Amino acid sequence: MNKNKNKLFDSDLRKNKNKYSLEELINNVENVSISVLLKWQHLDADFCKKYILNEAYQSVEEQYKIDIDYVLSRQPHLKYEDLL
Repeated sequence: MNKNKNKLFDSDLRKNKNKYSLEELINNVENVSISVLLKWQHLDADFCKKYILNEAYQSVEEQYKIDIDYVLSRQPHLKYEDLL
């Protein structure tokens, strides 16, 4: 699959809340900010562990604020234990 086929940006995530599949988000995780993903998309625990809580995908600014508690505040359907 061509990762650039349906390239997404932060503005797409804001305009289309919860529209994108996890596969689309995974293919675009390097194009969007982690904080926008958390705020505007419904994510599962595996995605959050692999991408959101992984500093490799966070901007320098995001590294200071994104932790498990922050994820839970933006994704209230998840449980703390799911993110360990």
